[in-house]
Amino acid sequence: MNFKLEALLKLNKNKEDLAMREMGRVNAHLQSQKQRSSFMLSIAEERIDSRNNRIQEGIDINTLALYDNFFQGVKLQNSRQEKVISEVQTRLEDTRTKLVEAMRKRKTLEILKDKELRAEKSRQKNRELKEMDEIASNAWRQNND
Repeated sequence: MNFKLEALLKLNKNKEDLAMREMGRVNAHLQSQKQRSSFMLSIAEERIDSRNNRIQEGIDINTLALYDNFFQGVKLQNSRQEKVISEVQTRLEDTRTKLVEAMRKRKTLEILKDKELRAEKSRQKNRELKEMDEIASNAWRQNND
């Protein structure tokens, strides 16, 4: 049996595979951006501890200014990183939507293919039954003549 929409089914399977790969790539990028953000925050926390220790020992104003500049830079970088993460999450949602749509189309075509296959099997079974009935009726006629 040859499914009429086999080419379309293969095309949708390929679209789904591409969407899955894209989603995996975007998700990996999102995870790396989140790790980068948490790394920056952990470095900032370490520097806060370092600054607090140095303040207790006595520190000059220039060193405090350096720490302040560092913390301002971390805040700025963190806000940029949050924007990047937000954009990547939006892209991930778009990719997920495309993947769901591709999966839905493929599944629909597979259901149609299965339905057509069942119908073809049913037609084949009916043909075989007709042939067997014909053979039985011919055999009965030959025996009765």
